[in-house]
Parts: sequence; structure tokens; C-alpha cells
Amino acid sequence: MKTGRNLILTLAAASLALGASPSAAQEFDRPMPPSFLKAMEPMVPRERASDRTVTTRHRGSFNGKAVAYDAIVTETPVANAAGETAAVVVTYAYVARNAGDASDRPVLFIFNGGPGASSSPLHMHAFGPRVIGSDGSGLVNNEYSPLDVADLVFVDPPGTGASMPVAGADPSSLFSVAGDAGAVAEVVEAWREANGRTASPYALVGESYGSARALAMLGAQMEAGLPLPDGVGLLSMSIGDTSGPVIADVVLLPTLAAVAWYHGAVAREGRTARDVYDAALRFAQDEYATALIRGPSLPDGERRALAARLSALIGLPAEVLLENDLRLDKQGFMLGLLADRGLRTGQLDARATRSIAESNFQPPFDDPSMTLGTSTSETIEAYLAGELGYPLPSPYRSLNLGINFKWGWGEGTSYRTARFTPHLAKAMAQKPGMTVFTVGGLYDITTPAYAGIFALDQAGIPLDRRSTHLYPAGHSVFEDPEGLAALSADIRRWAGELRRTKR
Repeated sequence: MKTGRNLILTLAAASLALGASPSAAQEFDRPMPPSFLKAMEPMVPRERASDRTVTTRHRGSFNGKAVAYDAIVTETPVANAAGETAAVVVTYAYVARNAGDASDRPVLFIFNGGPGASSSPLHMHAFGPRVIGSDGSGLVNNEYSPLDVADLVFVDPPGTGASMPVAGADPSSLFSVAGDAGAVAEVVEAWREANGRTASPYALVGESYGSARALAMLGAQMEAGLPLPDGVGLLSMSIGDTSGPVIADVVLLPTLAAVAWYHGAVAREGRTARDVYDAALRFAQDEYATALIRGPSLPDGERRALAARLSALIGLPAEVLLENDLRLDKQGFMLGLLADRGLRTGQLDARATRSIAESNFQPPFDDPSMTLGTSTSETIEAYLAGELGYPLPSPYRSLNLGINFKWGWGEGTSYRTARFTPHLAKAMAQKPGMTVFTVGGLYDITTPAYAGIFALDQAGIPLDRRSTHLYPAGHSVFEDPEGLAALSADIRRWAGELRRTKR
């Protein structure tokens, strides 16, 4: 298992999931990590708007196939709510040459989450043709890039990566659910038109908050009358509808059971992590949900029996679970599961551990699966300038927590109450051929795998139009070589489905 190359970029999602904020964080005596302070630095604006396109030629080997491809860096100015150009969004596209009929070749538009994270984790560690090597320094050919079957366009949303505001303009409206989604939707359509790909099948692919962005973009596309995609890829889903009483516990239970199995805190009995996850899911949907709904009316004997069964699934003492009215608590689980060993688990990837005594940073920065103080921005800058011919006007902004903590969720709405699945349900009704590809890590406590599945179920998303892929991994499935290989194979199959659907 490897952790850390990308996890700092999901810091924003982790902090939101724990309800952290800069003001709340300052109430504690424990220090803030340097990487947090760096991510809070003001943005360096561009002097003026620009719309350059830089194209370079390359070759690589992907899935055992030699591919000649063009790398296309595109600048697209975007407007704020007042209609003035407020930022320049930069995309990094990889388009195969001599790949046959372009109208038959899918285009995947890919972005990460945060909000406030650049596309660099998926671009430079998962799907791009060139990725940062395991030692964190040089670049290597990425055999797992799906470029052999689909063209790839990585998008840095406004305020991230190289997509900086324009000096003198007010970009604040872009740092919101609606503003961000509308801007990225316009960039996607502009790229398709400029590159002659309006007849090609295309999909939106987002990780973590990027999954919410993808669904919000569907709403923006429908409102603006833009063409809807043929597919939507939702990785480590964070799409709402799972924060209420009972539901929050039900969707978390299967993940905690898988984590307890991994650490040997419960009896394995020849079962795999997926076996344990599935058993816990059945229990959560049936007896556990019923017990929580009954609340204080549940007889004491039944309550104690259920606590014992719950303890056997997630490894916490039955008495502790009874004291908490059978409710689950992420922080309590992470600190309690391995307390007898003096360890705590990670949240983004619960396989990671650290001595509780050495967890000195403030939550959520004390997560041992979050590597702090490590930056690959310089490597990305050198790659863009040296190999793609695109020197940056300012340092590459891998993570921007300044916009994260000011994010506009909508009037009367917060991170916990925002809803995104209605956009998907409406879009799928308008475009019957649209398919959904979902990804989850069994050991991801930040965005539990079943949470997103539950939200899709409750939105009535048809099972025959979506595929579910669960991996024995954390929040960023591609952090593990095995997870990346499996995800790459599944993405390739989905790309084939997009091609057939478009026909």
C-alpha cells in the first residue's frame, strides 16, 4: 500500500467532512502543518486574460499499445456572474493521432475535487500519459493511461493549478457550486467545438468533490442548453443525501467493518474484505437501520444483542457502542479501533496508522494517510514547461484552501445539505443513453463507498445504466498499483461502452 502522493490534495474534502474550518482549527493548541498554511496563501493573478493554445507531439505505450499523440494545452477565459472575464481556465488534453474516425473515439474530461484541488492527482498520478514516479521526482511513461482507447482532457477549475483569476477582476462568484460548474461546463463545450469533437462520445469524470461538480455541471448544461455527456464517472463519491440521522450511520457501517477486518480487529474466518463489507451492508440495511429508527423504544435486551453483533463487525467494545446509543462516530472509531496498540487509523485511507501520541497536528491534519509538507508542484511546472511547451505565469497551485473555506454552496445550503443527484436524474431522463460509472475504496472513511451508492439508489438512478466498482483501497484508488491497474481496466471497458452508446 502506498499513500500520500495525492492525499494532500483531498485535504479540503477531509476537513469539510469533519466540519473543520480555519476559525475552528485555531481554537486548539496543536500546530497547523506548513502545507496548510501554504494552501491558504493568496492566489497570484494573471496580468491579463489570454486564450493561447500550445500543441506538442509525443509517443508512449499504454496498455501494451504504442500510441502517437498530441498534447494540447488550452487557455479559456471565463466570466464571473457580472459577465466580465474574471479567470483563465487551463486544460491539458492528450489526443491520439491516426486513431481512426474521431467521431467514434470517446473524450474524457477529468477533474479532481476539494473544492480547491487541481486536476494534478488524476493527471499526474493516475490517467495522464506521463506521471510522477514512485520516488516523487522524475516523470515516467504511464502504462495505465487509457489513452489507447480514449482521448483525455484534464481540467484545472478556476482558482486551481494554472487557472488563476485575472488581475483587477472579481472571481468570487466562480468559487461556488453554481459558478464553478457553469464555468467548467462552458470550458468543456468550448474545447469540443475548437477541436472538432462535437460528434464524439464524451464523459465527465470527477473524484471526491469532483463527483459533485460533474453532477452540478449537468444542471448547468441543461440550463444553458448545452449538449449532455454520454457518461458520467463518479470516483470516491461525495454527492450528498447521506448526512441525516440513521442514514449517516447506515452508509458508514460497511466501511468500518472492512477497516476492522483489515487490521485484524475482528474475526476474519477466511473472509475477504469484500465479504465482510457485503455482510455489514446487509446488516446495516436491515437490523441496524431498524434498530436506529426505533430509538429509545428498542427493548434493552435487543439493544444489547445488537451492540454485540455490531461489535463483532467493527471491532469496538459493545459497551462503548451502547454508551453512544449504537451510533457510529468517525473520530471515535479511528482513535478507538487500535487503541490497545496505541495507534489510530487514517481517514482518507484507514489502512494507514500512526501512534496516537505522535498525532500532533489538529484534526483533520493528524490523519496518518495524509502526507503533509510534500509538494509536487515544481515537478508539474517543469513538465508543463519542458515537455508541453507551456511555461506558467505563476506557480502551479495544487491546492487552494483559500477558496475552499469561502465556497458558495448556495443560499441556505451547506456542504452537508447540498444535493446533486437531482441533476443526474433529470439529465438521464433527457438523455436515455447516458451511463454512470462509479468507484469507491473499501477503506475510505472520508467518503464511504456505500454513501454515494445509497444517494444514487434514492434518486432512482437505474441499475441497468450504472456500474459499481469497489476496490480494496482508500480514497484515491489509484494510490495502490493494484488499484490503478484494476481502475484502468474498468475505465477502458466503460470507454468502449461510451463508443457503443454513441453509435
